Amino acid sequence: MIYVFLFIALGGPLLRYTGFIISNWRAGTLGDIRKRFNGLLFPLLKGVWTAGLADLFVIPLYPLGFLGGKETLGEDTPVLLVHGLFHNASAWLIMKHRLREAGIVNVHTYQYGTMTGDFQGAVDGLRARLDVLLRRHPGGTVALVGHSLGGLVIRKAIGDPRYWDRIAGVVTLGSPHGGSDLAHCGFNAMARGLLPGGTIPVAASAAPDAHCPRLSLFSPVDDFVYPFTSLQVNREGWEESLCSPMSHVWMLYSREISGIVIDFLRGIGCQADDSGDSLEAF
Repeated sequence: MIYVFLFIALGGPLLRYTGFIISNWRAGTLGDIRKRFNGLLFPLLKGVWTAGLADLFVIPLYPLGFLGGKETLGEDTPVLLVHGLFHNASAWLIMKHRLREAGIVNVHTYQYGTMTGDFQGAVDGLRARLDVLLRRHPGGTVALVGHSLGGLVIRKAIGDPRYWDRIAGVVTLGSPHGGSDLAHCGFNAMARGLLPGGTIPVAASAAPDAHCPRLSLFSPVDDFVYPFTSLQVNREGWEESLCSPMSHVWMLYSREISGIVIDFLRGIGCQADDSGDSLEAF
């Protein structure tokens, strides 16, 4: 059993960071990352460390995503969290707890299938979930936070003009806006669609932006999305921000990231409210 845990905590991250180094070396971006931090060793070690921790978090938490539950719909701006590829609503358990501790309690999750589902199905499901929230919040708006693929699902979904003035703000965390070389290892259509120039990043980039604040937050040593330039939106109206070195999945558990998301949500008017009806969570 100890060897299994060692592989999870070390073997997987080392393989992914080997891909990170090769991809960024080929793209000519490895030197840029090194210059930003006066060296590459410390950022990579932090990436490997947080990747191992994140993998150990995911395993026990993952089954909780299928349990379902109810979330309270308050009177203030709802916050809808959208997970990434091969994950589920358990991705947000720690983030949700921190948001609620900070007084942002009108928080909801959208769960979709990435093993057998397709991108358009995920987009259609998110639009249906938005419609429910907006019907229950007439005249109001919804804030969206997406991790990884979830950010692209959000961008495509709210490209529909009927949402342009109904979105309070959008945050993407480590999203592959330009695809990822790691998708070459993908074993299904959803994963392979994330190749640079693939159907998913192209579809997300072709979607117009909603009329709201937009933040793209990413790590310089992301072990799932590379090369580094693939993490950037490079579009007017987006604020793009680099966090401290950490792995892709650790963004879900990092206090630094939670703090940035909380500040963003507070800035667009997401406030605490414990009143309201119940809405299905998953």
